[in-house]
Amino acid sequence: MDAARPHRLDESPGSWRVRWRFLLATLVLTLLYLAIQEVWLWAALQLGRTGWTYDDPAKTYATEAVTIAEQSKAREAALGPQHPRAVLELGVLYGYLSQWLGGYGAQPEATMRELQRPVERSIQRLNTLGEALGIGPVERLPVRTAADFGQLTQRLEEDAGGVANRVERATSPRLRHLFMLGVHVGTELAALESANDVMPIPASKLIGQHGTLASVPEPLWRPLARLPRGEKADALAAYRAVIGALEKSVAGAAPPGRIEPPE
Repeated sequence: MDAARPHRLDESPGSWRVRWRFLLATLVLTLLYLAIQEVWLWAALQLGRTGWTYDDPAKTYATEAVTIAEQSKAREAALGPQHPRAVLELGVLYGYLSQWLGGYGAQPEATMRELQRPVERSIQRLNTLGEALGIGPVERLPVRTAADFGQLTQRLEEDAGGVANRVERATSPRLRHLFMLGVHVGTELAALESANDVMPIPASKLIGQHGTLASVPEPLWRPLARLPRGEKADALAAYRAVIGALEKSVAGAAPPGRIEPPE
């Protein structure tokens, strides 16, 4: 009777060896994947701290920057000396709020009002600057889906909200790039303030591009294209200090908040 009983595969000693080999291979591949991921994150962090880009924006966009500055002279002559500071601040706030609130996605209106409370003053300041610059109220770029948030930098760069175009019409092509420099700096600032443990890598290429095209001296924009070293709190403090240095460099004679509209 035993000889006639069908042979079961799971009772075969060889089948257990196959299973153990499969489990071992799965474990090795998982550990290898995690190791590669850790190496990639480490490498990305080091590149972010150096502000590495495949080309040097200061050289790549130098000629175009001269052309844009020349095209903007006449229009900027009609603006007040405080306009560059206001445009930069508008950009930083626009990028900051788009990143900060975008992480919540689409929420019911009542929930969104509660989530906006910590940044209510920034929202008001954003609108005040927009009105003072003559472009009307400004709202952060809406984020409705995870894909929207994942592509936030690209959407901001493509001016999905149309704010950069409004800034250019009210000011100049050069100040449009100053606005966009502020936008990408603002998203990095908000990401550094996030409780997420991952250190955010700045959009180095775009910061360098817009900084150069806005005729911002390289020593001022270059540190903004790098992730400061140290723990997140230290990196945040250092990044804020660099933003402050940039704001001082473009500040006009009038105090912030007193912006004369373009003639």
